[in-house]
Amino acid sequence: MKKLINLGLFLSFFLCYLEWGGGESIFIAQTVYELIFVQGLSWNTVFHPVILSAIVGLLILLYAAIVQKPNRWVNILGVVLLSAVVFIFFLAGALSGNLRMIGSNLPFLVLAGVFFVRGYLERKAQA
Repeated sequence: MKKLINLGLFLSFFLCYLEWGGGESIFIAQTVYELIFVQGLSWNTVFHPVILSAIVGLLILLYAAIVQKPNRWVNILGVVLLSAVVFIFFLAGALSGNLRMIGSNLPFLVLAGVFFVRGYLERKAQA
């Protein structure tokens, strides 16, 4: 079940939608494609805090979805890093009243909540 949650978090991150002034909008998946294949990654781009935390978080979740027994704290770090990024997008959507941004970020936030509640309940059951 934990692998499915990690995989769901990994995939739902790419479905997050961003919209800003001038009618501009993009999904995270499109942003990743453009950064890697169109513009190419540069040091200035990679070391931006939002992009760096997203890259590290995605790599950690991919690791946690593949490895048989991932380290619990490493897995938590990956979810926290991505949750911070998604929460910023969610907050921007909520403050601007943009329902598309809110709705596209909810699947990730719900799965992150499930991840943490499930982890809490597992630790409580073991005690």
